[in-house]
Amino acid sequence: MFPSSRARPGDRGSQLVEFAVYLPLFLLMVTVAFEVFVSFVAVEQAENAARIGARTAERSGPGAGAEAALQALPSWLDDADVRAGYTADRGVFAEVEISVPVAFPVGGLHYTVVRRVDLAL
Repeated sequence: MFPSSRARPGDRGSQLVEFAVYLPLFLLMVTVAFEVFVSFVAVEQAENAARIGARTAERSGPGAGAEAALQALPSWLDDADVRAGYTADRGVFAEVEISVPVAFPVGGLHYTVVRRVDLAL
């Protein structure tokens, strides 16, 4: 009359199998989300450093702009290539090129991001 609360003999271990299947997929999704987050943060930091470098180059010259842009980057992006100078129309620019860090390198995944800011004098 009442349904039995006992599991059928053929269902033993089914929860463990489901967990074993879904856990790697969940970990893969978390890893991909973390990599995307780190990439977006790195791009945002490069853009911010280029803006600071261009503003400083406008006030104090390209040498100071490049140094300010380099100082604006966090320590985990210290290997950045920073350039600052004058544009053809007598403005200033700052350009930051970073190699985006990859926490779990798979298949030689590597890419660089370049952000450039031009300001008119």
